[in-house]
Amino acid sequence: MKKTRPTHSRLDPRKPSGRRLVLAASVLALALFLVAAMPGLAAPNGGREAGRLYLDLGRMAKLTSRQVRPAAARVAGALPDAADRLKHLREPASTAETQLSIVLGELQQMSALTYDPHYMPALVAAGRAFIAVTGQDPLTRTAINPEYLGLDHELASDASGAEASGQDAAKALRGVKRLNRELLRSKRRAGRLERQLRRMRARGTGARSK
Repeated sequence: MKKTRPTHSRLDPRKPSGRRLVLAASVLALALFLVAAMPGLAAPNGGREAGRLYLDLGRMAKLTSRQVRPAAARVAGALPDAADRLKHLREPASTAETQLSIVLGELQQMSALTYDPHYMPALVAAGRAFIAVTGQDPLTRTAINPEYLGLDHELASDASGAEASGQDAAKALRGVKRLNRELLRSKRRAGRLERQLRRMRARGTGARSK
């Protein structure tokens, strides 16, 4: 009997979430941007630099609010649903495994004296289906491929991975929300700084004119 190797995908919760990397990169970029901007604020044109900082922070806050945050929310909402669907699929997978085992047992116990030309094709097809569902040799009931231990096992593993990824996505969403709040606070601070620098410059200009 020809042994088949079912294809399958496995979610690995240990792999870092791409959205967490995007969030970390955004925070790092913001920090580097602020550090680079600080020397410019002390210069004579510090008011203009503060104004640019205010606008840039506003654009970054808008980006996280309108693009990053909705995408993170969709992922955080979709992954738990995917995990639930995978868990529900385990019941029909278990039923298919049980019924295929019964079919194979009945076919193997049929008398060879009552030969039927449909018997061997049915036995082969049932054996292949059994391998695809269980990952086991239908005669020895041992695993054929150590990387595939049956449909039920794979569904359980993928459901667990989707659940863990959903938790990571929820954490990433909370991080995006915090980042958005911090950007808005920084934007307000930059606006206040710009106004203070303008007032200081205006007072300095007035003092020199006297």
